[in-house]
Amino acid sequence: MSWRRAGRLPYAPGADLPGLRVLAEWHSVNGRVVSFTLLAGEPRDPAGPFVSVRTALTGDDLRGEVLSGLDEVIEDERDRIFDLTGLDEGDGPRQVRTTERTLLVDGVPVPARVRVERPREGGGVVLWAAQLTLGSERAPVELTVVVRGLPVGEPALVATGDLGPYLAGRAWLLDEVTSRQAQADGSEPPVPAVPVGLEAHRRLALGAMERSRILAEQLSAGRAPRTPRRLRTEDEGDLWEEAVQQQMRLASESRQEADEAVTSMVTQLGWLAERADWAVGTEEGRQAVEETVRYTVFGSEVPSLRAHRAWHAVWSTRPSGPSPRDRHETALREWLAAWESWRRRRRHH
Repeated sequence: MSWRRAGRLPYAPGADLPGLRVLAEWHSVNGRVVSFTLLAGEPRDPAGPFVSVRTALTGDDLRGEVLSGLDEVIEDERDRIFDLTGLDEGDGPRQVRTTERTLLVDGVPVPARVRVERPREGGGVVLWAAQLTLGSERAPVELTVVVRGLPVGEPALVATGDLGPYLAGRAWLLDEVTSRQAQADGSEPPVPAVPVGLEAHRRLALGAMERSRILAEQLSAGRAPRTPRRLRTEDEGDLWEEAVQQQMRLASESRQEADEAVTSMVTQLGWLAERADWAVGTEEGRQAVEETVRYTVFGSEVPSLRAHRAWHAVWSTRPSGPSPRDRHETALREWLAAWESWRRRRRHH
């Protein structure tokens, strides 16, 4: 049964909002469309106005959508503008206000849960998001609204039975993206630099440590894991390849050996960042990176040699391998103890 025949139509801002109309996405379950996301306004302008409205059927009969929290949908909007423009609006802290208020839907005030996030000092645009329920308990429809550059509560929402303008806007936007990509592909590619020194190892290690620490904190706080935008600006695939090439050249290793060595290095430092509060943003942490890189590439007898040897036991007994879990846990404790011993020796010298 179609949405129109079922009396369920996707929602969007009224016609008085200027700019594009775009069908962003839809989701189906067992051949039935259970959600539409319609966009309106200026999708490329960080100042807006811009509105995203996701209409989702959530009834059990359709195995409907699981809704994200309002904090997550606002972060999704920041991701969207970052992907389109490269503008990173930051990860906080921000002024946050949550409230209950009514939004106008088809001319009727409807209670909604609202979250408003104001930017940090230095400027930016206010973003707000809302979730509200329409329809009956047996056939509920959930609206998730995200707004950039408009006052809280604006604009009014209306059901739309004509997706033609949204399909046309989608086609135009896809054509523009394709055209931009073709222009980029037609430009002369840069000549790849020959890997020099250990810089790729360092950058890869430091980025992995910061990501691991942040993701661990997010999970501990019950939040969905999300890599900060400032850590997505570098192509990690290219950086990994550069580190592997450095490893092959400086350590005289095969590609497989070099890839395994870089993997072990990044994993060790990522685990250390999750488990040791001193590992990120401190002089001890930076020294741990330097010694780990030198050990990985040259096999140097660095002051933290005992920790690296202990890491081999952790790596060989990880749960995905054949070793019993208790052996892995024992190896993990010994590895962390070796790093703590290294810290104590540093302080006494």
